[in-house]
Amino acid sequence: MIAQLGIVGRLLTIVLVGFGAILLLLGGLLYLLRTQEGALEQRFPLPAQIAAIVSLLDDTPPQDRETLLTALNTNTLSVQVVDGAPIVSPDSRELPRLENVLTRLNPELSAREVVIDIPEGAGNHRPLLDAWAGAAPLRAQVALADGSHVVLEATTQPLRRILGLPSGIWLALLGVAICTLTIVGLFRTVSPLRRLTSAIASFAETAAPVPIEASGPADMRRLIGTFNLMQERLSTLLKGRTILAGAISHDLRTYLTRMRLRIDTIEDEAERSGAEADIDAMSAIVENSLAFAQAAGKAALFEDIDLTALVREAVKLHQDRNSPVSCGDLAERIRVKGDTVGLRRVLTNLIDNALRYAGDATIRLSACDGFAELFVDDSGRGIPPNEREAIFEPFYRLDAARNLESGGTGLGLALTRQIVEAHGGRITAGTSPGGGNRMHVVLPLAKG
Repeated sequence: MIAQLGIVGRLLTIVLVGFGAILLLLGGLLYLLRTQEGALEQRFPLPAQIAAIVSLLDDTPPQDRETLLTALNTNTLSVQVVDGAPIVSPDSRELPRLENVLTRLNPELSAREVVIDIPEGAGNHRPLLDAWAGAAPLRAQVALADGSHVVLEATTQPLRRILGLPSGIWLALLGVAICTLTIVGLFRTVSPLRRLTSAIASFAETAAPVPIEASGPADMRRLIGTFNLMQERLSTLLKGRTILAGAISHDLRTYLTRMRLRIDTIEDEAERSGAEADIDAMSAIVENSLAFAQAAGKAALFEDIDLTALVREAVKLHQDRNSPVSCGDLAERIRVKGDTVGLRRVLTNLIDNALRYAGDATIRLSACDGFAELFVDDSGRGIPPNEREAIFEPFYRLDAARNLESGGTGLGLALTRQIVEAHGGRITAGTSPGGGNRMHVVLPLAKG
């Protein structure tokens, strides 16, 4: 029946069974950990019965008491008549509070001399606890009318002690066993879920299918089977997209190369320059499209990278082309875990965007609270707040400023965000101190 339960049903069943067992355990402990009255009633007959025994012995002649004592004695209660008044041995431990309880519960015994004690040499110097746990016999002495007294001694009950240990110890051990089994049951139930979580994390990082053996409850097995099928289909889709993009890119490059050779025959300088610009724009579209498709299904091999050095390299490259690119202090060495090619493309895309649409770029790099922060500012018209998220979508362009004539392909920022998020970071657009656009990239620092 439990095999038909889902993961929620199984967890509830395990918890309820474990909780119920603990309640039973606590109930047993509360039953044993009773008040002095309860302890007295547990080890002796009821006070009324004690009074009845005393009354019978008073009414029975001494020569006939032997038969009555034989009837009264059991394997857990010893009854005998001893000459003289009740006495407390110097080595025994009297329990006056239990004496008061006994006489209070039965007024008929209040006129009698009553002594309740633990015999000498028994127990571990903890009278009530020893008596409750069965570690020591409990003895009651009640005076009879003829000057003798009856001695009732409750011996250790065999069912109260197992292998020499009090039942309370066994209840505690049983409770530990129940809790252990409950925890093991919970871990076994959620084990497939932990494996599924690990596989999802691995697939998200590498895009390589990680088949999982279906186990656990029925709905968990269905979930694992669905996930295995989903990751196979996604992997196939990503591979197919990369292959398709590569094939298209290869064919387009072939035709673009032919066109580049043919424009040399164009005599008009203006027309030849325009044709070259169109071919360059088309080449950029092809390159960005291929890079975007490959990045989605590529598992980059991350390594320890000096991000400061990469920023210096990108700034110098643009400055060598006489581009108005400046940067802040780059004295601090900031290291991250990542893909050098991917991060270099991020820097290039952001700087090129700033130069293309604003004419200048200012770079700043810093480290704070375990993260590297890269700022690329420009002094252009900026990006409206309601479009700052949309610009990271593939092929999205701002109507007024970004269009094909300015050289944008619509994939640069989408590719940039894809690479940044693959490194565990984030990128956002904002406003620069000069009122233009600010691109803010946050990357986790390399550990150690």
